[in-house]
Amino acid sequence: MKRVLTILAAIVLLSACTDQQEIDRSRVVNNPIDLDYEFTFDINQYAGLMEGVDFNSPDFMNSVPEEYRDFVAAIQTQPGGIVAYMQRFANTENYREAADPVATLYNDRYYLFVSKSNGYWSSDDMQHWRHIRTSVLPMDLYAPTCMVYEGELYWMTSDLNSLWKTTNPEDGDSWQLVTDQLTPYPDQPNRTGHDPDLLADDDGRVYFYWGCSNVDDIMGIELDPNNNFKAIGQPVTLITHQQAVIGWERPSDKNDKEAPGYNEGPSLLKYNGKYYLQYASPGTEFDSYGDGLYVGDSPLGPFTKAPYLPISVKPGGWMTGAGHGDTFQDKFGNYWHVASMVISQRHNFERRIGFFPVIFTEQGEMHALTDLFDRPYQLPQGKVDFLKQPITTGWMDLTIGKKATASSEKEGKPASLAADHIIKTWWSAQTGNVDEWLQIDLGKVYPVEAVQTNFADEKFPNRKEGNPAVPYKYKVEGSEDGDTWVTLVDKTANDVTNPHALIVLDQAVNARYVRITNKSELPGQFSIYDLRVFGVDDGTKPEAVKSFNIARTTDGRTATASWEPIAGAQGYFLHWGTDPETLFSACEVLEPSVTLGLFSADVDYYFRVDSFNESGITEGTVVVASPAK
Repeated sequence: MKRVLTILAAIVLLSACTDQQEIDRSRVVNNPIDLDYEFTFDINQYAGLMEGVDFNSPDFMNSVPEEYRDFVAAIQTQPGGIVAYMQRFANTENYREAADPVATLYNDRYYLFVSKSNGYWSSDDMQHWRHIRTSVLPMDLYAPTCMVYEGELYWMTSDLNSLWKTTNPEDGDSWQLVTDQLTPYPDQPNRTGHDPDLLADDDGRVYFYWGCSNVDDIMGIELDPNNNFKAIGQPVTLITHQQAVIGWERPSDKNDKEAPGYNEGPSLLKYNGKYYLQYASPGTEFDSYGDGLYVGDSPLGPFTKAPYLPISVKPGGWMTGAGHGDTFQDKFGNYWHVASMVISQRHNFERRIGFFPVIFTEQGEMHALTDLFDRPYQLPQGKVDFLKQPITTGWMDLTIGKKATASSEKEGKPASLAADHIIKTWWSAQTGNVDEWLQIDLGKVYPVEAVQTNFADEKFPNRKEGNPAVPYKYKVEGSEDGDTWVTLVDKTANDVTNPHALIVLDQAVNARYVRITNKSELPGQFSIYDLRVFGVDDGTKPEAVKSFNIARTTDGRTATASWEPIAGAQGYFLHWGTDPETLFSACEVLEPSVTLGLFSADVDYYFRVDSFNESGITEGTVVVASPAK
């Protein structure tokens, strides 16, 4: 008990540091990061162009529009070829897509490669990103990877046995083909590796990892950089499916389907002489999509399951998902996990990108901190200890469940959906006309620190030649009484695509009502996932959760936490870990109970419940143990 009380005192101290820290407003960001996310291909139009083409004919490519030929050639290597691919996306409403990220620091700049991106991004500060288009790399395939080797930046992607390199990634057309014969299967020269990952070890040796299947394993092999990166030896099995023990590997949002999920997206990090092999599961469309971890002493193992997996998971809150990620260091030596986040409404592959700080414990445990990172946080400008120097701002979401009204509502998409704390639902106006508006009544006057505009692109056209992305032009206003309005954000001259812009005000502005108004004709309807308003009420935080129940199923893979509602609480965070000192995983909920199926049957867990409202977070005063079954 004395140990637990000491831990809780430390947690309270950390929270107090978060509340009192000096905030650099110029460095505050939020997830999903505000990239100019690309729309998908117009698959339906493409299917029409290809109607009647015999894809089994050896010269069918001559009838494919030139701008699509590299794309089609790559897709043809997948099961079912281009026909199966088109059927998979047929009649899908348009959406933005970005996932499977990998990031690296090269020549003092960050480079971010993402699936289906029509290019890649460059930044010198992890905050402002420039999209670089390329006519050389096949960027519309899935799961890219990169590595820095002997002063050059290398890149490859799924389903192609091709490797490129450059010393000038700022020029998207500077990439040179190294080899088109890179295969991880020495005896099968045409076989590729889906979801590849490359590691250049300290001794100059290079390793290749891959895997994306609900049947096959995560694999690895060494490559010979002095012999055209040919494989050395035979592939090694590194991670097998263990859904009977690891509940998190089961499919569905709640990990309750008795089947193997997709184990995919391996990513290897070397830290303090150990090899941290991360992998994603159970599927990109699920709230529980996250990354697990195995640790070994050599690049090809053997690897041992970390008992505290998944190390990166965000099963609740405004935006869920933290999977198929990559861990990298920033300029100051801080570690970050960049991962896929879930929308998955128009299509399973409707996704975004998030950054999460990573900590390593004294025991070598690796954890990505996700619970507060769909709220504003500030990027550090030096080396920090993310536990002792929290980077969260303490600003709360003031719009959760508040009353919303609008100029018009499309059937099935009422204004209330723009304030429900769920990115998977959205409000849409009936038109994209100028002066369509959405207004949220916060219920009382708050000091507003920032506004995040999350545009839903209702009925926007697909990406195609001659159809560039349309920037939103809008104005955000605030009012204390609903009559007199002041401008908070003026984007009426906006000329960039920023679907998830976080606008931090120069200083807090008091407002009860916040209104956003469209100021340009749109090709679709004016629509918003959520209009999020951030600040901190000067009122009282909720009482602490002082007792709660944890019930694990007989197989140990599912646990239900329940507690009495706390007066004044807006919601709760269920925290858990394998030691009372390491309760780094968390799930945000608005009700006083939650059931999660992502636990491992052979692991002891500890739980804590925190409460929150617009004034901040109150840590629970009790930690409950739940032994393995």
